[in-house]
Amino acid sequence: MVGKTKSSTKAQQERFSELQRIGCITCRIRGFRYADIHHITKGGRRMGHEYTIPLCSWCHRGVPDGNLSIPEMDRLIGPSLARNKRRFVEVYGTELELLERVENLREKHGTH
Repeated sequence: MVGKTKSSTKAQQERFSELQRIGCITCRIRGFRYADIHHITKGGRRMGHEYTIPLCSWCHRGVPDGNLSIPEMDRLIGPSLARNKRRFVEVYGTELELLERVENLREKHGTH
């Protein structure tokens, strides 16, 4: 089980809002979708609020959209981190690599 992180600061909450505006980092490759905030973990513990990436509910938690089945979501959107981490990493890169992409986007948009 992933451990809880301390309460986030106002600046961290603003970062989370910014990440949600960026949208799911993996879906951004093909378009965009609304994003959850995913905390990157190491050894089963959250690394902190600065180690967060935006992922849609499918990519983050493996929750299919509407009437779509899990196989349909996998085929249309790609692998889910929650359902198949190995394949997710093969397709999109590691969570830390995705974090680097997110930070590059933040810098590009002048929000970092």
